Amino acid sequence: MAISDPGSAEGGARADDTCAACVHSWSEHDALGVRYCTATTTFTLVRGCICGG
Repeated sequence: MAISDPGSAEGGARADDTCAACVHSWSEHDALGVRYCTATTTFTLVRGCICGG
């Protein structure tokens, strides 16, 4: 599965750069956070945040 660009709507980013899966901006995500939140949004999963912020 390809990981969407976190800056795109498909990657789960909102217009204000806030992730649709958690409360953090995409710039705060590390590689694992990008994969996790992209999968959470893509597959409409309900699960907690793993971001280290």
